Amino acid sequence: MNIEYAIKRSSKRKTVSIVIRSDNRIEVLAPVRMPAERIASLVQDKSNWIHRKLYFNREIKAAYVPKTFTPGEQFHLLGKSYSLHIQQGKRSVQHSESDLLVSHPSPDPDTTHRQICRWYQQQADVHFHARSYFFAAIIGKHPASVGVKSYKSRWGSCHHDGRIYFNWRLIMAPDWVVDYVVVHELCHLHHPNHSKEFRTLVQSISPACREATAWLKINGQTLSL
Repeated sequence: MNIEYAIKRSSKRKTVSIVIRSDNRIEVLAPVRMPAERIASLVQDKSNWIHRKLYFNREIKAAYVPKTFTPGEQFHLLGKSYSLHIQQGKRSVQHSESDLLVSHPSPDPDTTHRQICRWYQQQADVHFHARSYFFAAIIGKHPASVGVKSYKSRWGSCHHDGRIYFNWRLIMAPDWVVDYVVVHELCHLHHPNHSKEFRTLVQSISPACREATAWLKINGQTLSL
């Protein structure tokens, strides 16, 4: 598939940047003297990334509707969908086979939003602890600690001292995607890099690692509240 793009040159630029606008226009910001052939080669090298971004803008982002935290909305936990129900009562969040029930003395969208965020964080903390220690027994390395954080641009992190943290929003993804991220971070306890040995270890434990990575690249931005 050919990629159409506009080149915008600047005397202040020393490197090339590819920008995909919200309407899917592609702009290449380039130095004044960079040959068009070199720019075309760089665009071709980034073609997979460009097509993922175009697909996201066209199919995923266009269909994404921000949450209003009103009855009937759908929320996801480990890939399963739950319909929101709100009632007046003691503060609590519970889920059944298909429903997410939120209670509050004076329910409104803001309080429901805060309650659901806290509930997701609690669910994430419990689940990531359980899956981390499950896979740690397989990998043969145990983390010093496991926790959740509100990362903006990553799904997990492994520190040099063995502490591992996960983005709590990841709990909205399918369980097999979550497991991949857990395995990915745990494998850094053996290999604190992304070497061939690291990738081989990850794939030996999480065979669907490539599919999970692709899923996150396409759908990751929809895991938000």
